[in-house]
Amino acid sequence: MKNDTLSRMLMELDPQTDAPTTLSEQDEQLLRTILDQPVPSPIRKRRAHVRRTLIVAGAVAATVALGLTQIDIGGKTVGASPAAAAVLERAADVTIAAADPVVGPGQYLRITTIERDWGSPIIINEHPDDPPPAVINEIYPVGSDGKPILFESLRTQHMWVPQDRTDIWVFDEESHGLRSYSVDAAPYLPGEKHHVWTSKGGESTNWHEYTKYQDADWYASLPRDPDALLAELLKDAHSYDPVERYESLNEAVAPVLTSGLAPADIRAALFRALAKEPMVRIVDGAKHVDGRPVITLRIGDDHQMLFDRSTGQYVGNQWRSTDFPVIPGVDADDPTSVTLVRTDVVDSAPKVD
Repeated sequence: MKNDTLSRMLMELDPQTDAPTTLSEQDEQLLRTILDQPVPSPIRKRRAHVRRTLIVAGAVAATVALGLTQIDIGGKTVGASPAAAAVLERAADVTIAAADPVVGPGQYLRITTIERDWGSPIIINEHPDDPPPAVINEIYPVGSDGKPILFESLRTQHMWVPQDRTDIWVFDEESHGLRSYSVDAAPYLPGEKHHVWTSKGGESTNWHEYTKYQDADWYASLPRDPDALLAELLKDAHSYDPVERYESLNEAVAPVLTSGLAPADIRAALFRALAKEPMVRIVDGAKHVDGRPVITLRIGDDHQMLFDRSTGQYVGNQWRSTDFPVIPGVDADDPTSVTLVRTDVVDSAPKVD
């Protein structure tokens, strides 16, 4: 479908560009959805640049159906699909405009993490001479009713971080078993649990272990240049073959973005770095997570990043195992796990006896 409007806009922005602008209806809808989203006023000049980048990229890539090719726009190499790159650039702009929440004396930064996922018991064959248990796809055990032993659980954790991070942190965690498939999954289905605990400076205690992803000094030591930052974070990822770079990307990026404590400039730099990665693309179809419409970006085959369609903000990630058994009542495209993160500032934290 020839898009004359986009063609005219393209020529106005770059008279030297004569690439065709043949976009599919779905690609055009994605582009327009992203372009129509408002961006906070402090960065309207930046939005104009993103708009130009998106249109030019869409035109250059039109002949390959917005494929995953690296192109040069204004001296900048873009690797993700143009629509995905636009989502990431907008997320970076919105992140910087929103800045970090200000925690005053006596207040707390409250980080809420919601995890919903499917699990399966670990198979341990205590007697080597016994035949191995039947499994599905050599991964999931099968119950006596012939159904995979799978269960879905929900875990919600709140973390209250005081203004003085060397002071007492408070944690609250709830877990619930939601549903199971095989009758033999019942013993493994997590029961309802709720506990609250404290930790001096967030150090290891109870079920929680302090990590560098909660360390303000570690974040301060990281480079703010997108390429340098990503290279530094990738040092912690396991070694993967080049074709599996997306595994390294997810391992390096996900803990930072879901920590709730990474500064805005770090998160924005990560989004800009990912906009250059050829394995990042938009997942087809409208998605809703936690009651909100989201734009979903896929890194590789299984890992996905979620962005609020209205605000452009990053809200969490999800993972879909291609080997996961098909379960009646569970859509084949449903994620195996979802992690959502929210932050706000509150005046108090729960008291612990």
